[in-house]
Amino acid sequence: MCMSATLYRIDKNDFQKIIDKPYDFGLFKITKGYEIFSQSFDGLQFVLSKGLDKINNELIEQIFYPKSFCGEQIDFSNLEIENLPADFDFERQPAFFNDPNTVSKIYDLLNSITIEKFNESFDHNELNKQDIYPGNIWNNKQEDDIAFNARHLVSEFENLKAIFKSAKENEDYLLSYVG
Repeated sequence: MCMSATLYRIDKNDFQKIIDKPYDFGLFKITKGYEIFSQSFDGLQFVLSKGLDKINNELIEQIFYPKSFCGEQIDFSNLEIENLPADFDFERQPAFFNDPNTVSKIYDLLNSITIEKFNESFDHNELNKQDIYPGNIWNNKQEDDIAFNARHLVSEFENLKAIFKSAKENEDYLLSYVG
């Protein structure tokens, strides 16, 4: 099964629905748009973080792994499996999000990174050596029908910038689901 990260734009006026019901807020009824990064999100994060200082690296990490959330995180290390109710929901996860202020900061950082700089930071050998997900398939091929290369990640980078730009312009929240 392949992992993906999805970013959902949520209007600030609808965000209260998430706070009120963090596990059942009707995502597809309130989302203004979304972008799916299928198997590319860790590669994007790795390439974008190269050469950045600690503060900017933390912003890059928050793109797909925000620090803020609504709901409860399950602490699996403290669960006594044998004492859980039969209907315990292991899939129940909090809603992780970036607020409009953080979205704005992330967009400003993304916008400061040119396509040329991004391309210079892409090194398929380094991605493979570091075992960046999906692991050992990064390449330097240029064909349109080949993924996990610079052309593919540049396209994903442009999609990332676009959703952050739209969210910033509209003062939206961005929810992040990785799985």
